Amino acid sequence: MRYLSRSFIAVLAVVFALLLSSAAQAQDTPFNIENVPNIVGVGIAMLPDYPGSNDYIVGGAPFFKINLDSQFEYYLRLLATDLQLNLINHPVFRFGPAFNYRFGRSDVEDKVVKHMEDIDDTFEAGAFVGIELVDKDNPRKRFLSQVEFLSDVGNVYKGYNVSLSASYWFPVHKAVDVTFGGGITYADGNYMETYFGVDQENADRTGLPVYEADSGLLMARVNAGAVLHLSMSWHLAAGVQYRPLLDDAADSPIVDDRGSKSQWIYGLGAAYSW
Repeated sequence: MRYLSRSFIAVLAVVFALLLSSAAQAQDTPFNIENVPNIVGVGIAMLPDYPGSNDYIVGGAPFFKINLDSQFEYYLRLLATDLQLNLINHPVFRFGPAFNYRFGRSDVEDKVVKHMEDIDDTFEAGAFVGIELVDKDNPRKRFLSQVEFLSDVGNVYKGYNVSLSASYWFPVHKAVDVTFGGGITYADGNYMETYFGVDQENADRTGLPVYEADSGLLMARVNAGAVLHLSMSWHLAAGVQYRPLLDDAADSPIVDDRGSKSQWIYGLGAAYSW
């Protein structure tokens, strides 16, 4: 169960983004779907055991996007552990509250990091704002971008993180859409110190050098993927994401000595829309 739950923090990030965006444009697919406001799915992925690890695990997670009113743009979206509620009825802009369940670090594979003090799971809350620009001549071509702010409300790392992401969609076949995108995440000093710092107690436990991680860029993301529309209701997706750790996160002994700053996620998923 450790492998399954730990994967929820980032598992299938690429695949979920693919399928959720696919649902939003489903009425424009070659299958002549009149309106597909809702989608549910599940996927599996291979990803690092914890941020900075060079040990990989396999896990799975669900997702959904539900339109709350067929006449308006309001929706509820779950992306693994990340939940967003859009409160703006606008063809371009998105805004609303965001919530996330962030898994901690315990019982890991690395024989040194496993001796560090455990980090508990925590809840995060915040908000997101985004845009979606659609090509009027070909609605399957679209650009999406958002900023999400999350703050720890579970009293574990007592800080915050901010993520910027963007992606571009376009069709390459009547039944296939592809996407390319990326993003970057900033974290404050409390976040960085909790997940990448090594205090004296943990240094004594592990033999790693004492290290203080300051605020800064946490990671970048570059991703690519594709969605295959099997029918009006069924969709398959595959994706890959490269997410290198940056600044003090990359220089942490947890990463530099015991793991790797080069992080990869590979995912496959399936979804049903209506």
